[in-house]
Amino acid sequence: MFERFQPAARQAVVDARAEAGRAGQDKIRCEHMLLGLLAEPGPAADALAAAGLELADLRSRIPRGKYQAASAALDAEALVSLGVDLDAVRRATDAAFGPGALDRVATRTRRRLPFSDDARQSLARALHAAVALHQREISSGHMLIGIIDQQRNEALAVLAEAGVDIASLRADVLRRITEAA
Repeated sequence: MFERFQPAARQAVVDARAEAGRAGQDKIRCEHMLLGLLAEPGPAADALAAAGLELADLRSRIPRGKYQAASAALDAEALVSLGVDLDAVRRATDAAFGPGALDRVATRTRRRLPFSDDARQSLARALHAAVALHQREISSGHMLIGIIDQQRNEALAVLAEAGVDIASLRADVLRRITEAA
């Protein structure tokens, strides 16, 4: 399915799967794909960063599964009772190994998560965007357009909550992918 995807776009899907697992979700959704796109260098990450988004902030805006949220709260409470400041540990780990390093290590999983309907639709729209632009490969920019062009999914709500102008973001990523071609 992903043979026409550029390597960074493929890795964004892998990252999205990890984000869904980290959030305790049962499916990969558009909001997880958005995190995967921001984590991988390319036109989508560049456009999202230009819109003022950072991975940690965006991650904090995405709902967690019920089990995962309760577990994370209990873990943080347990660490505090031992005198460990989880935020300080997270900052130090991010500084030493890059943003989100602590989460990447803690949540490696082998289980296969399916794509939600909106995530599948965004991948189909990414393909349509590449074809419409007469481009042979699907980049992370096409994937971001696939998310934006749905007009209704949780990723768009997260972007709006973060203060992103969706139309400007779309125009920026479209400019970036056409310039790269």
